[in-house]
Amino acid sequence: MFRNVTPAWTVFKTRLGPCGLAWTRRGVDLLIAPEECAWAVREALAAACPDRTEIRRPDPSVRGVIDRLRKHLAGKPDALTDVKLDLSRQSVFGAKVARALRRVPPGRTVTYGELAKRVGAPGAARAVGRVMAANPLSLLVPCHRVLPASGGLGGFSATGGVALKARLLHAEGYVFSEAMRAGLAHLSRVDRKLGRVIAKSGPYLPAFGDREDPYEILVLSIVHQQISMKAAATIAGRVRALTPGDGFPTPVEFASLSAEAMRGAGLSRQKIGYLCDLAARVGDGRLELRKLRRLDDDAAIATLCQVKGIGVWTAQMVLIFHLDRLDVWPVDDLGLQDAVHAHLDLPARPTAKEMHVHGERWAPYRSMASWYLWRMVDGGGV
Repeated sequence: MFRNVTPAWTVFKTRLGPCGLAWTRRGVDLLIAPEECAWAVREALAAACPDRTEIRRPDPSVRGVIDRLRKHLAGKPDALTDVKLDLSRQSVFGAKVARALRRVPPGRTVTYGELAKRVGAPGAARAVGRVMAANPLSLLVPCHRVLPASGGLGGFSATGGVALKARLLHAEGYVFSEAMRAGLAHLSRVDRKLGRVIAKSGPYLPAFGDREDPYEILVLSIVHQQISMKAAATIAGRVRALTPGDGFPTPVEFASLSAEAMRGAGLSRQKIGYLCDLAARVGDGRLELRKLRRLDDDAAIATLCQVKGIGVWTAQMVLIFHLDRLDVWPVDDLGLQDAVHAHLDLPARPTAKEMHVHGERWAPYRSMASWYLWRMVDGGGV
């Protein structure tokens, strides 16, 4: 296929964003998964292949591969196993893993441990993970089909991260969960307009949201209140640096920190009070975060709102993005109000009371409806 083709690279458009492809006379040796900007793909290819130049209109054999990749990413799965690859950049073990992974068909997944067994190296799951992290041929060596045995999506080394991994699996028809499938089907049935948003946006990503300790999540939510994302990130880093370890100070450590040290990290006097109240409640057992998942939505929100500085909106965000609750409807969220206003073509932004009424059409999957409505307006809202 590539024997008589001049080694080069090219950038091409797909439904999920611009991709990049590089090849030698042995086959494709680099594929850059969909990114936001073509220039970023072009820079990455130029840096990785300094001995080759860009070709805007490749040989027909290369164009054939590109056409198949476009269709694959548009929701017409193609195993692509007959596409010739040049694996000379990879180690012997890496090439062996790549060949085994190519045999996992679209819409199916494998764990790191299972893949290690398939290459005759049981117990080498970590080594397989390192190979996947450095995989130069995503899509053709489908590392997005490798999931951790513990559940969830795990990591993904491409620029789009786990969100892109979910979209790639979604394009292949992978069923993430019966609850998600039921929710997507319900929303598309009761609201065709929202169904088109769902088709464009892909899978419901909060289903693969942050699995951090809820305590860390609540600390971060307090730090972020009423300041820009950039300022909050800076302050959060300084707060983490107040004690050893990578995380925020534990409840015990917060109790031992001076107000001067916390103010030096950039925290206001009010936020120091909020964080100390959270730490005290977690430390003495008044707030048992482990039990949150066992509580119904209203009880979980009421429990979280006992903490100073944690209001209903923050509690609802924890339920949607960290506890996987599917029917939370944050009526006070201004971004969601704007989305409902635009989506339903209302004469004015709805009030919280009106939001309750409008939201009934999407029950019992209002968390999912919220997420897609946020996507429709501005690509987010949280």
